[in-house]
Amino acid sequence: MLRKYIYKSINRLGYRIERKRTREELWENHQIYEIKNNLNLFFGAKPYIERLNSRYDNFKLEAQDKGLIVQFLNLKVYVETIEEFFIIDEVFLTNDYNFSTLCDATVIDIGANIGISSLFFSTLENVKNVYSFEPVLDTYKQALMNFEMNPSEKLSTIKNIGLGKSTREETFIYNKHFKGNTGVRGLLSKTMSNLTNNETRKVQIENASKQLRPIVERHSLGSIVIKMDCEGAEYEIIEDLNHTGLLKDIDIIMLEWHDKGPHFIEKVLKENKFQVFSRSLGPNAGIIYGVNSK
Repeated sequence: MLRKYIYKSINRLGYRIERKRTREELWENHQIYEIKNNLNLFFGAKPYIERLNSRYDNFKLEAQDKGLIVQFLNLKVYVETIEEFFIIDEVFLTNDYNFSTLCDATVIDIGANIGISSLFFSTLENVKNVYSFEPVLDTYKQALMNFEMNPSEKLSTIKNIGLGKSTREETFIYNKHFKGNTGVRGLLSKTMSNLTNNETRKVQIENASKQLRPIVERHSLGSIVIKMDCEGAEYEIIEDLNHTGLLKDIDIIMLEWHDKGPHFIEKVLKENKFQVFSRSLGPNAGIIYGVNSK
């Protein structure tokens, strides 16, 4: 009775008493996964792990090095951060990049990160080829590892370069816990601006049209699909593809915009006969889907 009275009195003051569960108790609730290492990542990614486990019957986890190997469908994905679990959730559960075409499709993945979206595309029946680009060496190596764990003829190539309007060398702000926020936008990313343990990475940027034209010409009989999540470079890439006329040869574009709004990209796509579907993810980001009506 006394304990109940104390709890009620504290609640009236706007406070709440919670018993903090120990890691051992949390572990007791998750013995099914048999994870004994890298528990900070395991518990931090709990919501995503539970969603994946509820969706896929063959879901498994395995600790390796500094991260976890996530297994579902017929895939294995090595992840090191909570952000990477979030990306798996976006791609495989929310289906941000799911699409279907009436003919064979070739996908160009600009900003492949650790390869999650490229692996997703490789599971789609109508996708026959996936070409990937990732400029940051650390992230590229993790993507390469994920590709090697999932051998597929569809995963045509991954290049350790970024794409843009001009060929040049850039210095990116990099944080190993938020690889997906690395790009030309730098500290415009609120995530990166709030971190104190950032590093820098030298990256090579190549002209987008020169890199993509051979792919488009090689697979001209099928649909060409571009997925683009490149942290600010999307504006100059779209500008370059428009200037060289290559944009007219693209059938589907799925891209995430950052900081500068969707209007420029929407305008260029409409001028090139794309039907445009756009949604906001917040004041500084959103997704645009474009389908060429040629």
